[in-house]
Amino acid sequence: MIIKEKQNITLKAMLFVIAIILVAVAIVFRIVSIQTVNPEKYQKIAMQSSFRKDTIKAPRGNIYTSDDVLLATTTTKYNVFIDLKTIDQKLFDEKIDDLSDSLAHLFKRNKSYFKNKLTREKKRENQYMLLASNVDFDDFKRLKNFPVFRKGQNKGGFIVRREVVRTSVINDFGERLLGFDSKFGKVGLEGAYSEYLKGKDAIHLEQRINSKQWKPINYWDEDPIPGKNVYTTIDMHIQDITYSALQNQLINFNADRGCAIVMEVKTGKIRALVNLKKVSSEDYRDVRNYAIYETSEPGSTFKVVSLLAAMDDGYINDSTTVDIGNGKWKIRNQTVTDDYGSGVYDLAEILSKSSNVGTSKLINKYYGEAPEKFFDKIKKWKLTEKLGVEIKGEKTPYFPSDTESKNWSYSSLITSSYGYGLSITPLQLLTFYNGVANKGTILQPLFLEKVEDNGKIIFESEPIVRVEKITSQENLNQMVGMLTEAVETGTARSIYTPNLKMAGKTGTTRVEYWKKNQTQQYQASFCGFFPSDEPMYSCIVVVQKPDRSLGKGFYGGLVAAPVFKEIAGKIFLKLPLNIEKDTLTKKINIEKRIVRKYQNSIHSNTKYLPNLTGLVAKEVIPDLENLGLNVEFKGNGRIVKQSLPVGFRIKRGNKLYLDLE
Repeated sequence: MIIKEKQNITLKAMLFVIAIILVAVAIVFRIVSIQTVNPEKYQKIAMQSSFRKDTIKAPRGNIYTSDDVLLATTTTKYNVFIDLKTIDQKLFDEKIDDLSDSLAHLFKRNKSYFKNKLTREKKRENQYMLLASNVDFDDFKRLKNFPVFRKGQNKGGFIVRREVVRTSVINDFGERLLGFDSKFGKVGLEGAYSEYLKGKDAIHLEQRINSKQWKPINYWDEDPIPGKNVYTTIDMHIQDITYSALQNQLINFNADRGCAIVMEVKTGKIRALVNLKKVSSEDYRDVRNYAIYETSEPGSTFKVVSLLAAMDDGYINDSTTVDIGNGKWKIRNQTVTDDYGSGVYDLAEILSKSSNVGTSKLINKYYGEAPEKFFDKIKKWKLTEKLGVEIKGEKTPYFPSDTESKNWSYSSLITSSYGYGLSITPLQLLTFYNGVANKGTILQPLFLEKVEDNGKIIFESEPIVRVEKITSQENLNQMVGMLTEAVETGTARSIYTPNLKMAGKTGTTRVEYWKKNQTQQYQASFCGFFPSDEPMYSCIVVVQKPDRSLGKGFYGGLVAAPVFKEIAGKIFLKLPLNIEKDTLTKKINIEKRIVRKYQNSIHSNTKYLPNLTGLVAKEVIPDLENLGLNVEFKGNGRIVKQSLPVGFRIKRGNKLYLDLE
């Protein structure tokens, strides 16, 4: 009996030992299989549970106007954390007083506040205590050289997270034109030139502290590479003139929206582009790029295209006459009317008095039997194509040019001749007018002046030809003469001034005429160039739905043309040979006032920014802020560089960046 029990115990012991051996073998086998079959997979899982990669965003490059005004910049802010568990206790005890004293001076708080807080968090072994947020670069540099912190992250517990913030500088520039590059898309200048601006991000490693917190275990393995600086073709002085002129007129006529563009004739560079939409009573904002995005029936501004087509084909010239009768012409089942006038018109009168009858009679006479020839001319001039500008959202023009289509109607030729039944964007139409001013050469509109990388120019734009020559110089001279007459004696005579020769054409187009039970709405426009004898700039102004109930009118000559005149007049007076003496006197007086206050500070009544270079920043900045400017600076002492140029018209809310010694 006893022997049998001993045998059972021995058997059980042997089985237990065998079981342990089998488990051990299984564990060893599993370890070996993990290491030999897919070691990287399991190492990755282990790493991911404690570490992760985080992206350090590269600062985007700055955007400037062609005259060096800063439009958008990236400001870097630093959030500083302390890993108190990492700091050696002996070092902490020796330097806590010095560290607290330094922090008190920097952040203007009591020394005891920092000493008590750091001591308390040290006892808790806090590995990620927020010390300061949104610290600028200068304060960040001071912080990392404080006692304890200067030993770095591993010994001094100094942890930093940096954030980049995109900031627009000029309020009244046009937020949609400036645009953005985000998850919502690429819009405006920011979106168009993002490949230059965006730079190269960097990666750093973070370690898990707890279920919710991660801390960097190094600053970053390699620095992000900042983006390149982009200089646009926009001229801030011209943009400012255009913005104010359009905004005031929209308010004056309580219009729904409007746009204005200024192009440099010989280069195609866009010197100003403004879009404004009424968002509330007397409040207009840049919410959509109508100049590029919105196509519409141009109306009478298109008569220049129609008549020049017939001139180029040799059918008509400035001596051609047309009997417009009593201002009504019925052809088939269509009646064409003029707003006023009767009798026989020559070509200049047809254009200057904006005769629908005269234009359509000529186009019907020479193209009625072959309408495709008329539209082929328009195709040759590339008016049927997109311009292909870098700014996203351009619409394709529409012309009823498919004469073989079952939807083609004979009336399409007639209505197209005076700008109905087709659609085109303001920028597309201006590009053609600019070609007329540029001796027949149509240029690509340009928005990019140059790109700089670390002060070196890596790209500089040159004029791009779309159409070498639209017609003979004789025809162009005649057209320029007729457009000049349209300003002096025609529908745009209200803007005539003997001091500046301007050429252009008005347009008044009924919009949304298909909507029933609605008061008639109109689009007022004017397109032209100046000075007409030696064109330097072309310009288009389009105003949608001026309020007719005000009784101020809605015609292009009354609504849009005055904006053109104001823009042309103020630009012309700033041309090198036409600077008024009193303008120079104003700048001299500004400098005199500066001398009288704070030994070269800025006078509180100044409306234009003076030269701040060399001035003591702490004396100047309070006055600049009293003028409504948001001032940011780096460095100490005197000013060595200002982001806004001398003579810039100060507006409340604009940002001014100063570099100090």
